[in-house]
Amino acid sequence: MNNVNDIEETDDFIADQRAWLLEHKAVTGLAWSQLTQPIGRKSSTLSLFGGGKYNGGPYAGGNGEIAKLIYRYRQTLNRQSELSLEAPDIPSFFETRTALDIMNLLSWAQTRGRICVWAGGAGTGKTEAAKEYAARASNVWHVEFDKSVNSISALCIAVLMAMRDFTPPIGAQKLSAYVANKLRDSQGLLILDEAQHLDIEQIEVVRSWYDRTGVGIALLGNESVISRMNGGVRKAEFAQLSSRVGLSDYRAQPLRDDVEAFAAAWNVQSEDILKFLHRIALQPGALRSATYTMEIAVMLARGENSELMLKHVQAAHMQRAKGAVAA
Repeated sequence: MNNVNDIEETDDFIADQRAWLLEHKAVTGLAWSQLTQPIGRKSSTLSLFGGGKYNGGPYAGGNGEIAKLIYRYRQTLNRQSELSLEAPDIPSFFETRTALDIMNLLSWAQTRGRICVWAGGAGTGKTEAAKEYAARASNVWHVEFDKSVNSISALCIAVLMAMRDFTPPIGAQKLSAYVANKLRDSQGLLILDEAQHLDIEQIEVVRSWYDRTGVGIALLGNESVISRMNGGVRKAEFAQLSSRVGLSDYRAQPLRDDVEAFAAAWNVQSEDILKFLHRIALQPGALRSATYTMEIAVMLARGENSELMLKHVQAAHMQRAKGAVAA
């Protein structure tokens, strides 16, 4: 990829970018408005430039500047096309033993109208299993939390967004009642993923939804989800909810069966690679780290026009370790 700052803004350069832009728009069927974000200029500016009628001047950004933005966009598309040939397709959802255990727990909670808790280490596949269950069963709402969901109103809005309801009332009390009304008699399941981010007030609201509606509720997260209710310093504060939990389970690391299912999804035939993947799966990040490693390893193998070998997986793992890639 070339640095556009080194390119002279000649008439020929500008004309070339204009011709490419018009051809690209015609071939892709994109509207000017759809090109605004990737190129970085308003649709009206791009339309004028494409018609040869734009003259923003040196301070507003003339034709040369617009041409350079288009050139950057061209280079980005070219590089993405090259990477698509080098990079492997990441396997879609595949059933691991852990995923099946999670989905069975979710099914039980929905069918019986119970609260369940599943806690697991990073990369054990809990979120993917929850998403898969939500894709298979009716009236299942999967909500992923982070620290930004820091109020009762934010909790309610996150749940309603998962329900595809974008016209809620205003005010925490009205929102909570509105959510409860939607959950009532639904025979559904509310999956609260990364539940370690919920505070005691939010947990109490979730408990009230359960008491008022009998809807199935699943709390997924890291080990603190269970420890907070079963033995943490604030155990008493969570007693109202923990006494209502029907089933809970914790899995710190993937099972051997999980890693073998992962290897099969990647079409790994080598026992040496399988053993190495087992080692990766026992480290922080687990199967997520193994996925990133395999993605790089396959690219390395394709770069050498070679079959995937242990050396490629080892090199990929080393490359990620040197780069301190977060799991």
